[in-house]
Amino acid sequence: MGEWIWEYEGYDPAAERLRETLHTLGNGYFATRGSMPGCRGGLVHCPGTYVAGCYDHLVSSVAGRQVENEDLVNLPNWLSTAGRRAGGST
Repeated sequence: MGEWIWEYEGYDPAAERLRETLHTLGNGYFATRGSMPGCRGGLVHCPGTYVAGCYDHLVSSVAGRQVENEDLVNLPNWLSTAGRRAGGST
């Protein structure tokens, strides 16, 4: 079987959130967005982790009506976590 290579040429900040979404990796219970290594959340990137069933329930008043919303919670990005063995280097 040949190698698979999925690459993008160039950098387009306007397309980064779409790229991160397309590269999300999960198993049905837990998923991590495919963000660039070491990036921080902001206007261009939105790194995060999502867990099935972990929602934020919010009731808002819109045009005089109460509207209930449930949104996925963006949990902390664990990809920047580093570790090392006792006495070892990172």
